[in-house]
Amino acid sequence: MNQLSNHKARGSALTTLVGGIVILLAVLFFLVKLANSGYFSNVEETTTSATETRIMPVGTLAMGDGTPIGERTGEQIFNKVCLQCHAADSNVPNAPRITNNGEWAPRIAKGFDTLFNNALNGFNAMPAKGGQSDLTDDELKRVIAYMANQSGGNFEAPAVGAAPADAAASGEAAPAAAEQAAAPAASTADGKQIFESTCVACHGATSAIPNSPKITKNDEWASRIKKGKEALFKNAIEGFTGPGGGFMPAKGGNTNLSDDEVKAAVTYMVNESGGKF
Repeated sequence: MNQLSNHKARGSALTTLVGGIVILLAVLFFLVKLANSGYFSNVEETTTSATETRIMPVGTLAMGDGTPIGERTGEQIFNKVCLQCHAADSNVPNAPRITNNGEWAPRIAKGFDTLFNNALNGFNAMPAKGGQSDLTDDELKRVIAYMANQSGGNFEAPAVGAAPADAAASGEAAPAAAEQAAAPAASTADGKQIFESTCVACHGATSAIPNSPKITKNDEWASRIKKGKEALFKNAIEGFTGPGGGFMPAKGGNTNLSDDEVKAAVTYMVNESGGKF
């Protein structure tokens, strides 16, 4: 009898143990189901929630600070990409530091196109696009203008949200470009406009670029005006290196300008500075 009682006791304990495990597993299952019920649905159902679950992406990616590529400002790019080499207190050799006008002056004098091409393709120890390959051309232009304009320059940067620079080369823009090319260059050249877009960085009245005559500074222009307009036109179109170390790139670094447009800009600056061309 005692042996039978012991068998019954062991059987009862085993049943209790198994029952406890089953209950525990059931509780865990319902807890997991409850925890996930707000995020996922049974994908075999036809409800809105089920449809959203079926098409839910594996993950999402935000670039940098969340600003879409192509819409980042010059300051954003500088703080993310260029700061390491071009910060005001950087110690990277041969890298012009922002706000240090003397370091930027000879580079600004080469013109915006030269600065852009060097940054785009790489120059000396600087990698192409500063090592940030996802920068668009317009973003690169914005950060160049941002650094140069903080350091004595006066460049115009592409506006955020404007059509990309390469849009002008598309088939849709071709008719307008053709119409502009058909017009006589001499009749459409606007000296003041060209000065403000290309020449002001070096020849503006408040420019810090050494050895470049500043507009309205009659005494700085006087000796140059005496050489005659043809000499000034030739130097501006072909480029010029002065005896004092001053350097002007051909067409102020903007090779897209026609000869007549360069002449118009020179005439505007001279006539604002005591001359009469």
